[in-house]
Amino acid sequence: DGAPFEFAARLDQLSRDDARLQVEVRGRHLMLLRRGDEVFAMDATCYHMGAPLLHGDVEDVPGHGACITCPWHHYQISMTTGERLYQDMTMKTCTLPKKQRVHETKTDAGAVLVRLSGGGKPPSPPPGTPRPKPHELPKPDWESDRYAFKAPPPSQGRQASGGRGRGVPRSGHALRAFANPAAGGTRLHPGLRGQGVGEMVAHSMRGGDGKAPWAMRAPIPPRVRENVAEEALPSPPRGA
Repeated sequence: DGAPFEFAARLDQLSRDDARLQVEVRGRHLMLLRRGDEVFAMDATCYHMGAPLLHGDVEDVPGHGACITCPWHHYQISMTTGERLYQDMTMKTCTLPKKQRVHETKTDAGAVLVRLSGGGKPPSPPPGTPRPKPHELPKPDWESDRYAFKAPPPSQGRQASGGRGRGVPRSGHALRAFANPAAGGTRLHPGLRGQGVGEMVAHSMRGGDGKAPWAMRAPIPPRVRENVAEEALPSPPRGA
């Protein structure tokens, strides 16, 4: 598409097979992975529900090459085309296009260079521009575009998870912990307040498309602010 190749990393940062690195190029968050003599680059956050792909399992699928598996809902994505792979009722492997952006790479003089597909982060609107409502936002050309310019959530290494991503929390578990301080989570993200967390968790665990909490930037309504302030106040003593 005529876009230039840009520096993404030093090649010695990917010196061994299966080495991985998360980088940012012009505001776009990418995951680099070395497989043999080839370096792959793709958007770092899964298009489906915002999972970090950095430590996803990678395997060669006949006819599709190297494919990475999302650690949350186990969606399998081609690292060459960005298509999602799935099996139909006859166990035939089928694909869905334009899911995860992949980016052309090359190595030169000890550097890994990337040609961004879809470009870098767009400029911010002028001050005072009204914030568009969700239904007013343009539909992304590729589904991973909606997460591409936000840092992905923390990713656990496979060594800590016992392999195959078993120790990596799936999105429903992450949302529950995020919303439940008693379970070790923090106070509910502003973007989830009043959004039906239970329904979102159930929808997510069924593999439905949605929006991850760290991708939301919704203002806290005034009434919610009052509720939060009231919750922070100590209860009055009995008889007061």
